[in-house]
Amino acid sequence: MNNYFERNAQFKQTLTGTPNSNLGISVVIPSYNEPNLWQSLQSLAECEKPQCSVEIIVVVNFPENSPVEVTRNAEECVELVEKANSEFGSANVSFFSITAFNLPKKHAGVGLARKIGMDEAAWRFQKIENQYKIIACFDADATCTRNYLVELEKLWRKFPKTEACSIRYEHPVEGSEFDEQIYTGIAQYELHLRYYVLAGQFVGHPFSFHTIGSSMACSADAYMRYGGMNKHKAGEDFYFLQKIIPHGNFKQINSCCVFPSPRPSYRVPFGTGRAMTKYLENSNDDFLTYNFDSWLNLKHFFENAPGLYNADKPTIENFMLAQHESLQEFLKTNNFIQAIEQVQANTSNNESFRKRFFQWFDAFMLLKYMNFANEKYYERNPVVGEANRLAEFLGIDNSSSDALIILTAYRNFELQYAMG
Repeated sequence: MNNYFERNAQFKQTLTGTPNSNLGISVVIPSYNEPNLWQSLQSLAECEKPQCSVEIIVVVNFPENSPVEVTRNAEECVELVEKANSEFGSANVSFFSITAFNLPKKHAGVGLARKIGMDEAAWRFQKIENQYKIIACFDADATCTRNYLVELEKLWRKFPKTEACSIRYEHPVEGSEFDEQIYTGIAQYELHLRYYVLAGQFVGHPFSFHTIGSSMACSADAYMRYGGMNKHKAGEDFYFLQKIIPHGNFKQINSCCVFPSPRPSYRVPFGTGRAMTKYLENSNDDFLTYNFDSWLNLKHFFENAPGLYNADKPTIENFMLAQHESLQEFLKTNNFIQAIEQVQANTSNNESFRKRFFQWFDAFMLLKYMNFANEKYYERNPVVGEANRLAEFLGIDNSSSDALIILTAYRNFELQYAMG
């Protein structure tokens, strides 16, 4: 822990006072120009109370030179956190705000805001001795089921070596809060997210898990061990969890659920908000996703590449040349032969070779290949059609052209798969 804060010397403690000695869960919420913060705070306040005490840390932030309406919203959000602590706070539940105003534009964004809050949570956890120290990430426009906190506690009580987890999420796909167009779009976007993860699992990639910022958690020890949160303005959740997932001790919680907002947004360069904005700008178009054929190219590759443990250079080259031309070109571009030889030089058995191979062809390399293949060799297609193709291979009973129907089938399949 001391090493982490030495490396992050820019960290300055914000919250004063010693935390409750029974502190076990810290929920960190970034809040930038947020109109729905109260709804999120109320949802957490209404959760069933775990045995440990809980701190909710809201990082109210905005970049330098923000317009007056943004700065005014920030002041209102600080007041809302104070109100929440007054109405919902107790000896075991506390609401705090951190004012991260006028952040440098170069770094201002959701990644930095999460980092500020998670660093603060890690710092406060080091002041106490407790069986588990959980840092959960939430969003200022999300809500959750009432068992959210108790299920987090339950996971770490049952599996104390857990380093991080993803939590089941479902975007609202019906209601009166948003236009019907938004519900139609978010059903397609969430289907794309679930298609990507399930396709990765189907072809045998070991690090294919959901990495959604509003529905993830980690231990304070793991947070510091793997370098803490990054400052990415989008995708910070993916980059953060993929530092932890390859090391094992990663879990999934499916017994509770987080409900992220489907609202459009220009605040991030990609992600849910930006995807919804683009969809609304082109609402006559279907949401496009990766061609399923590009996934199928990987199945044979992932099944057989670990067998190259004792292979000589000609065998490695022949294996590469036997792949589909899209994968073949990608492997050449990324120095596949040299990479395999490097993996061989640093492993002593088949299992260690397999682990190190997927440290090379990790989740970042997987995403890089999918973008490469779908830009040079395939066309992205409407997500409903590609999701139906994958559904046939997975045995999901569905052949609908309605995104909501197949999304429901995917959600149910993931629940059954997790339970099985």
